[in-house]
Amino acid sequence: MERYYQEEIECAPYEKIREIQSEKLVKQVKHVWDNVPYYRKKMEEKGVTPEDIKSVDDLKKLPFLSKADLRDAYPYGLLGMPLKDCVRIHSTSGTTGKRVVAYYTQHDIDLWEDCCARALTAA
Repeated sequence: MERYYQEEIECAPYEKIREIQSEKLVKQVKHVWDNVPYYRKKMEEKGVTPEDIKSVDDLKKLPFLSKADLRDAYPYGLLGMPLKDCVRIHSTSGTTGKRVVAYYTQHDIDLWEDCCARALTAA
């Protein structure tokens, strides 16, 4: 068995990892701003726009969501893709209130599989 699952990521220098994380964060924030009105409103209330996010150092500028937000946005308020593009749905039971629902595209599942494979290979 190989020592690494994705050596180019797992063995990357710290600076390269930060660069990758920052690029992905900037792209994700822009996507959320354009496609998730609920979170865009949270950003606007905090006075943050996508242009304010340039690296992972700017994470502290972004509003965090609480479980109440997840419930308030139920069921589709935090969906950032068309529902037809979702291939998997996870949900809490809702025993303490409204369910909390998470939707996943095939790309999300593929990323999760990579994360699990890296963790298992490392173990």
